[in-house]
Amino acid sequence: MRIVLKIGHALFKGHSIELEKIRGTADAILRLHNAGHRVVVVVGGGEPSRTYINAARSLGADHATCDEIGIMVTRINALLLSVAFGEASSRNIIGSFEELERQLDATSDKILVGGGFTPAQSTDAVAALIAERLKADLLIKTTDVDGVYNADPKKNPDAKLLREVSIRRLRKILGQESKPGEYKLLDQVSLSILERSRIPVVFVNGSDPENIIRAASGEKVGTRISYSE
Repeated sequence: MRIVLKIGHALFKGHSIELEKIRGTADAILRLHNAGHRVVVVVGGGEPSRTYINAARSLGADHATCDEIGIMVTRINALLLSVAFGEASSRNIIGSFEELERQLDATSDKILVGGGFTPAQSTDAVAALIAERLKADLLIKTTDVDGVYNADPKKNPDAKLLREVSIRRLRKILGQESKPGEYKLLDQVSLSILERSRIPVVFVNGSDPENIIRAASGEKVGTRISYSE
């Protein structure tokens, strides 16, 4: 299978680097790679990105500058994760679609790893676009919750986990656009890309890396997007 993984908040959640979480996530991805799957990983900024962006805002930075800072952090995170893949990673962090094309041609036997591409574009959108370009069989997004809920589970204790959600309902649940550095399950640009391409997507809790394997194996885990009305 061609699999795109979006890794973010669950792995880079706190202000310290949790090496065991990185090793566990890398091991799960390596198992997919060693099983013969073509894997591309997009890494988000997580909590470190928000820390830097909030500091920049306090110093008077505009949105474009905040975006640039966020992109830099995603690429550092991506490089860190790629190190954990050892020789299985190309170690050349993807930062544009031109770089993606070059690596797709030159490193077919490697796990490709990327961060943010351009300002005003989230790493979720990057992952969705890469999945579209690859005609991916599956896009897996790891989060720090068990999937998509009908309300924010961190604010509403009665929120219910949805095992399947239509793209239209997901738009309503997620609401409006986010500012740079704000955490949402997906932004509206990402949703539009997924909707036009009808890419199979599953959201899983990345705190347990085995959920990545379960999702790729077709097990019932997390939340899957439905494109039927």
